[in-house]
Amino acid sequence: MDPFERLGLERRLALSEEELREAFRTAGKQGHPDAGGSGEDFALLQQAYRQLSRPSGRLRAWLSARGIPGEDRGAISPRLLDLFGTVGAVLQRADAVAKKRGESHSALAKAMLEPEVQETREALEACLGEVAAALQDEETAFPEIEAGDGDPWLTVRNLAFLEKWQGELKARFSALW
Repeated sequence: MDPFERLGLERRLALSEEELREAFRTAGKQGHPDAGGSGEDFALLQQAYRQLSRPSGRLRAWLSARGIPGEDRGAISPRLLDLFGTVGAVLQRADAVAKKRGESHSALAKAMLEPEVQETREALEACLGEVAAALQDEETAFPEIEAGDGDPWLTVRNLAFLEKWQGELKARFSALW
């Protein structure tokens, strides 16, 4: 399935969230079961939307549509390895604090842990900001990739790792509320 075609979008990497939502709404008006479409058609629209809403999924779909082979498993950019160390440390810290919190049985113990919980939330927020900035940096390569330059599969791998880290950081942040 070509998700660009499914949503009636031009095959390009630079898509805004609003463009994507509008394309989904428009296609959904025809493909939704309440509008005469089938459940299967609407599920495919949802799948296309999910794929294109992630930069790594959009790039994979774009590469697939152009028949550009490559490997989406392998090494990431060396500059992301430093960020990986930061993300890993913050995730471990969040897990440790969550465990302490879960083992605290009295209100006093939980209250005494609150400063550490708050510091960990702040560390998670800071790390989320670094990951978001790295995601934006990776997306700046899209025009270069569309022009046939750069290593698109390295960008796919970088984006996939960053998206995974972002999801894990958000989950830990939510768990500390």
